[in-house]
Amino acid sequence: MNKKSLIIIPAVILLLVIGGLFFALKQATAPEKAVETLKKAVANDDPALLQDMIVPDNKQASVNKTSVQALITYLKENSSSYDVIKEGLDEQIQEDDYTTTTQQVTLTEDGKKWGMFPQYKLKVKTAAIKVTGQNEDDRISLAAGKSNQAIKKQKDNNYGPVIPGTYNLKVKLMNELGTFEKKEKKDVWGSPEVSVVIDSNALASSDKGIQKDVIKAMDVFNNDIAVYQTSGFNKSKLTNVTDTILEGSFTLQESFKAVQGYIDEIHAQYNGAVVNMDDFSVHYFDGRWSADVTALIAYHNKVKYRDIQQFEDTSFKAVNTYSLSYDRAQKKWLIDDVKNREPVGKEEEYWKNKQEVKVSNPPLLKWKREGVTGTDIVL
Repeated sequence: MNKKSLIIIPAVILLLVIGGLFFALKQATAPEKAVETLKKAVANDDPALLQDMIVPDNKQASVNKTSVQALITYLKENSSSYDVIKEGLDEQIQEDDYTTTTQQVTLTEDGKKWGMFPQYKLKVKTAAIKVTGQNEDDRISLAAGKSNQAIKKQKDNNYGPVIPGTYNLKVKLMNELGTFEKKEKKDVWGSPEVSVVIDSNALASSDKGIQKDVIKAMDVFNNDIAVYQTSGFNKSKLTNVTDTILEGSFTLQESFKAVQGYIDEIHAQYNGAVVNMDDFSVHYFDGRWSADVTALIAYHNKVKYRDIQQFEDTSFKAVNTYSLSYDRAQKKWLIDDVKNREPVGKEEEYWKNKQEVKVSNPPLLKWKREGVTGTDIVL
């Protein structure tokens, strides 16, 4: 072997190595590689494989684990849409056309790899999420995924933009009544805007804390009524009512003064209530929160009239519908109106969703006309 051969052989080997490396690098950046990565990420449910391959059509959109997982979830759960995407990508490769198409996911050239080979990625169409249904005083935040990844708020109650996919959204609503959450699974696909509708009234009505506060206000009022009846109908004994109720009680107090000379004693005892939770509701109107609740109430009452030996039993049960108003200054619910009717049989037994308000050892309250003898304490 001569010296010329010794030079040619290594040169040929080097050329083969370079050629093989060139081919390998070109294959690594081929559009088929991007499609293969997409398929693998969907099959393995692995957003990490795909995260660096996504190019949103709006640079403001976040490409992170949460958003890429949403894309994978949608493709896994919607096989027909996934098939259309794959067919569209294959068609782009066959036609060697990497311009934007009408599909949600398309192949696009994204610069050069190592300054030599076109780099192919997956371009996705972004969309906005519009939150509707809230009241003017509500403050809203929107997050997605297990990590509660915040979604940026834009103008006009739009959030995003986000890349296409299936999102597990969490809407947090804050107002003077508290903080409420709504979770919703939402497909963001095929439209530049999707809507999430929230119902502040429904969120407030189903909130256990608000239910507890409203029922507590009702219970305080029912207890106050027993005190009120045995205090000469002194309106100051009504501790959680609006001015509307107080104004209406003045006439009753004056009427009692006119007849109290004919009454020796009044006994009153509040024995609890059964609340019909199917009739429980909270509303917002004209900048004001109100609530309605229906309950069966029971009182054990007696009246002794002057010059009559026996007490007359005035015990009763009634179905009351309470209207309450939320007082911003006091930050509590106040009774604004009460309507009552006689119960129809034992109707509470047929209420499917009810809550019992028990009174342990309810006090028997008494009023006595001045000068009436007896051992009981005059209130």
